[in-house]
Amino acid sequence: MQRETPQISLQKALVPVSKMVIQFGLHCHEFKQNIQLAYIQAAIELLNESGIKPTNQAIAVKTGIDRRAIAEFNKITKTPEKSMNKMDLVLEALQRLKNQGTTDLPASKLNQLIDNIYGGHIRAKAVVTELLSKEVISKINNKFHINQALYQQLSTQKDLADEVDVTTKRLFDTFYQKMYSQNQAEHLNLASVYSGRIPDSKHDKINQIIEEKMLAFQKEMQLLIEEHETNVKAGSFANVGFAQFQFDSRKQIKNNL
Repeated sequence: MQRETPQISLQKALVPVSKMVIQFGLHCHEFKQNIQLAYIQAAIELLNESGIKPTNQAIAVKTGIDRRAIAEFNKITKTPEKSMNKMDLVLEALQRLKNQGTTDLPASKLNQLIDNIYGGHIRAKAVVTELLSKEVISKINNKFHINQALYQQLSTQKDLADEVDVTTKRLFDTFYQKMYSQNQAEHLNLASVYSGRIPDSKHDKINQIIEEKMLAFQKEMQLLIEEHETNVKAGSFANVGFAQFQFDSRKQIKNNL
């Protein structure tokens, strides 16, 4: 069997990330900008771990990124304002209209709102289709009605985005420690338990059983963690614990990479 090249393996690993980024409304060039910033941040952390001062020159050597871009990154990190994806901006704009008493929009006004945010890079019709599929809006005659589901969509999307931020970083930190830590005591455990011998017709049932057992295990671990807590303010120390997630390959996009 022909072995995959590291480049192809990396592409496969990035597909789920790319799907999430697309759903968040980021275009490819914006994703590239974020990847560059992530490279710089990763280099800073690696240099600090090695006891090397993360100067622009040291970061440039580590990443191959121009020192001017690194200097610009340092300016950005000093700005606490968090950028929002374009779909979030559309949802917020709709929420503002709803707060002002506007619940119905002509197609032309909705298209203009979307074009102002997406800059014409994506057709407004495609964004409208996405909003309809999420039941954020509904079409009534020749107008679009802003549904009650909008607020819930905003809240849910924000909560999920925050959870993705935290969980993704923890997941990759665990992989990194497992692969590169020189000290066995610093290793963090990870494992995947799965089978390719369960018929698709039984997946829903086994997923339900796994979820129930995971919830029970979470309660058990919560009690264990609480036993070792001291009476100090939350956030006084670094976080320690575990994260869980389920997967079902039926829900993955099959490709020929």
